Amino acid sequence: MLVSPYTLKIYNASAGSGKTTFLVINYLYVLLNSPYPDEFKRVLALTFTKKASEEMKDRILQCIKEFSNKKIKEEYRFLFDCITKNLSLTKHQLYQRSEKILFSILHDFYSFSRNISTIDKFTYNIIRSFFSEREVNLEMDTDQFLFKIVENILYRLKNSEKWSNILIQSSLEKLRKGKNWDLRKELFKIAHIIVEENNYFPIKKIKNYSLKDFVQLKNILIQRTKIFEKKCKKKGENFFKFLEKTSIRKHSFIHLDLPRFFQKFKNENIFFNPFNERLEKYIQKGIFYSKFFSDDNQKILIEKNKKKILLFYEKTKSIYKKNISNYLLDKLFLKNISMLSIIHEVEKEFHDMKNKKKIILNVELNKILYERIIQGTFPNVYEKIGMQYKHYFIDEFQDISFLQWQNIKILVENALSENGSAMIVGDPKQSIYRWRGGDAKQFIKLINSKSIFYEKKIKTIEQNFRSYEEIVKFNNLLYQSISKTFNSTIYQDIYKNYKQKINKKSGGYVEINFIHDFNKNYKEHIYSNIKNKIKKLLKQKYALSDIAILVRNNKEGNFLSEKLVEDGMIVNTSVSLLIKNNLEIQIIINFFSIIAYPHCYQKRVLLIFLLLEKKFICTKKNNHDFITKILFLPLDLFLKKILFKNSLTLNKLYNKSIYNISEKIIESFGLLNQKNSTYIYSFLDFVYRSMKKVGNSIIDFLDYWELKKEKESIVISDHINALRIMTIHKSKGLQFPVVLIPFTDWNIFSKKKEEVWIDVNPHLYNGLNTIYIEIETYFKHMKHDDNIRNFYEYYLSNIKFDNINLLYVATTRSIEQLILFSRLGNDKSVSFYIKNFLCEKKMWNEKKCKYIFGKEKKNT
Repeated sequence: MLVSPYTLKIYNASAGSGKTTFLVINYLYVLLNSPYPDEFKRVLALTFTKKASEEMKDRILQCIKEFSNKKIKEEYRFLFDCITKNLSLTKHQLYQRSEKILFSILHDFYSFSRNISTIDKFTYNIIRSFFSEREVNLEMDTDQFLFKIVENILYRLKNSEKWSNILIQSSLEKLRKGKNWDLRKELFKIAHIIVEENNYFPIKKIKNYSLKDFVQLKNILIQRTKIFEKKCKKKGENFFKFLEKTSIRKHSFIHLDLPRFFQKFKNENIFFNPFNERLEKYIQKGIFYSKFFSDDNQKILIEKNKKKILLFYEKTKSIYKKNISNYLLDKLFLKNISMLSIIHEVEKEFHDMKNKKKIILNVELNKILYERIIQGTFPNVYEKIGMQYKHYFIDEFQDISFLQWQNIKILVENALSENGSAMIVGDPKQSIYRWRGGDAKQFIKLINSKSIFYEKKIKTIEQNFRSYEEIVKFNNLLYQSISKTFNSTIYQDIYKNYKQKINKKSGGYVEINFIHDFNKNYKEHIYSNIKNKIKKLLKQKYALSDIAILVRNNKEGNFLSEKLVEDGMIVNTSVSLLIKNNLEIQIIINFFSIIAYPHCYQKRVLLIFLLLEKKFICTKKNNHDFITKILFLPLDLFLKKILFKNSLTLNKLYNKSIYNISEKIIESFGLLNQKNSTYIYSFLDFVYRSMKKVGNSIIDFLDYWELKKEKESIVISDHINALRIMTIHKSKGLQFPVVLIPFTDWNIFSKKKEEVWIDVNPHLYNGLNTIYIEIETYFKHMKHDDNIRNFYEYYLSNIKFDNINLLYVATTRSIEQLILFSRLGNDKSVSFYIKNFLCEKKMWNEKKCKYIFGKEKKNT
């Protein structure tokens, strides 16, 4: 007998719509509607971040605690009355149930806490059940693990004649193309390709492809491209032989377009489109020479051979169009095939090292579980979970990867078939994690598709509970304007239908600043504006902690953080005040370098300059003479000269830990002071952590430092009154009274090269049905190949959507004030879309620098 499908509730919740509150209310409905006080044991709530899960737990507990009091606080009264009404309970009944639920939670807090979890933690807990307690550990530091793999492979490859030949070929190919050849970097890239979830399905198809298969395929591709190039060359040569035979001079042809066309074929210059619109137009009209052309003899010869010329052109065009798509793919794949040929070797080392160390990587959790499911080895675990949980809440669905959803979907469908419930909340406009598997289209597909397992109830939460009126109105208008610029109807509809209702009180302020002319460096000019704006906000009685500065990347954040700290501002930043930028830390690292590499005189010079800059050493002679005199001394004497006030020697560092050596360097140079203490202690913490990872070798420590220095930063408490600087990615889910976006002009189409997998005919690629190619900007000019052009346009559409989503997340964080700074950009910059919006509203003026929506708060 078929079980009747039950309802999956899907909520499209735009920014500021009170999504967390909405989830909490629905969670409370499930608990309070049940006669069992331990119903929370049968509810699983999955969020995307740890912070979101902690916030949800706190809100639920606080509500249950308040409901269990007979005197309910005013702020909880509305929620209490709403639940009472919807569940048809008396106030006394709701109070009693809440009391019993609270008692039950407090007596089994572990179950309550475990069942409100991040998706990653939930997946990890399932996978741990496959292994005994001591059998496997979770490795969070993927880069460090892959770094070790690369070192192992390098050692083995250097001692293998077979693999050395592959590496030599790869390096020669790179050098011929004028590219740097960094084997370590290439191997690290391959290792990342293997572990990244976005590559799971292509890698699954390609990783069992042997070296012999790759070599054979490479030879096939080289041979095939050469055959086509020779055909094209022959066509070009034959055309010019024909001209010579018929005495037609190439200068007789209009604009020389036709001879130039065949010259490209003769030179095998066919990768880029050899056709041009003008030539095609003249060919279609049968025009070969200008009406002003005066050589009648040449006219007669051309007219006499007109059909043959046309035949030459059409046959050449036919051969080209028939083969160009495969030819281009072949050439693009050949760029990567040599390195891909060692993917099996990297994969083998990857698994050997994991088994040896008895670890699994955090990044591969979803893949491991998915493989267990498709192999059918999951029933025991999933049967227990299926029996345990009857209600599911899934937050931030737009950020969930394909594999994550496939792993959870089975449980959701099972719960719905057994009279359980499931609720999914998401917002495709906040999909900003496509690079790690999140895909807004998956959410759209879920909304629009049908299922035999359940029915669907779809609702849009329209109200904005976060922002004041002017900010909501501004965002509504801005993104409806931007929606018109999308070619994809899916992306167009997402923003076209976006219009939030205002729930907050009237007021609010939006300011857009365009920087037209500036004499100073642009970044410095922006900083000056930011500093002045902060001073103005402080006069308006905002606290520093009320102000958030959102940036596109860490580089921008580092620049602003360091400048603000220099100017005496207290800054709390997740984009980090990188400890590598601190001069005292640079001194310590350089000191380690000269110990590890005593004959690296460049490091000695750098250390001397750093010490002179901070006046830790001073010389009676000029600096050049001082450096010349001591530079080439034995290391112990060199140290004595730069440490003339201290008796630190190599003997005193012998057999000491890296941590102890760090302390000795800090003490000897007197590096620690009140201003830099946070940097120094953060560095010592890094040293302590690194020793657990790489041991007590100074060389290994320096390698580890190079790997990690771009991420290591000082940490400041959240509980102090400080400016907040963070990336837009980090700001997601947060809100602030005032938001400043200093560089609202990032490039939508990144200059960074990306690699993608593209499906191909396996008969043409020796059994492979997917190949790995680099996205190149010149793809947009390949109008002669529909496949690559369409593929590139699809790629650009996704990139544009990602960046508009970033802008959306940034502009929807503010409660009271939103202030943007930007320079004018072309249609590749987000500022172009803001300008376009102002033009639509007939507000744009080339001479105007500031655009205001609402009224600015007065100074007090």
